[in-house]
Amino acid sequence: MLEDETQLREAVDRIVADILAADIAQKKVYTDERVGKEYWNLITPGAFDKELIVIAVLGYPEQAGVWSYTLLRSSRISETSMESYFREFADNDIGLVAVNPNCFDPDIEGETFHYQLQRVVDDIGADKKLGFIGFSMGGKIMVEFLEQQPELLGRVAGLALIDPTLPNRLKTENIRTLLDNDTLLIASEGEVNSPGAISSFLLKIPKVSFPGIHGQMPSKSLDEVIKFYKDRT
Repeated sequence: MLEDETQLREAVDRIVADILAADIAQKKVYTDERVGKEYWNLITPGAFDKELIVIAVLGYPEQAGVWSYTLLRSSRISETSMESYFREFADNDIGLVAVNPNCFDPDIEGETFHYQLQRVVDDIGADKKLGFIGFSMGGKIMVEFLEQQPELLGRVAGLALIDPTLPNRLKTENIRTLLDNDTLLIASEGEVNSPGAISSFLLKIPKVSFPGIHGQMPSKSLDEVIKFYKDRT
């Protein structure tokens, strides 16, 4: 069992190193101008040259490279590593960017999520299609970000929300059409109060359910996510 933050971060570093060594992802380095420090996102090789670039946002307090610290604590590496996502997106000629908002300190308010999302969007050519994946708290971030960026919606091919943890009070006026027509909502079946099931009710859209706990949902839903975006390329 991995019990403290230091052990978790060391485990993430090992997983990321393996992903980089396999050459299925690369680090793209940015500088956070607010604090004057460098940080990195993980991207598939040539991600920004693809016709469709999907930006993935994880939850709190995870770092890019793994989906779930809950699984990582139990050394369930294959279920939590993002390696399969980088492989499948690259194999299907779709760019994938995993934003790394908790690289300095865990950000429970989401300010750094929005900052880094905007930096990535600004890097993508205006002629490219955008896709978004939000898992757990990342789902909340994606709904809020897109609701505040109505000028982007004409470029958004789709939004995949994987067991998102959403607040009861949501503003969805600007993204209503996106939610109704081009959103994939994944829900876990293995928990009493499934975040995805609650989100289906809050967002008023149907869900696709998979058996398993919250942290398993990204790996369980990979095929569904790939199909969703292939249909939109």
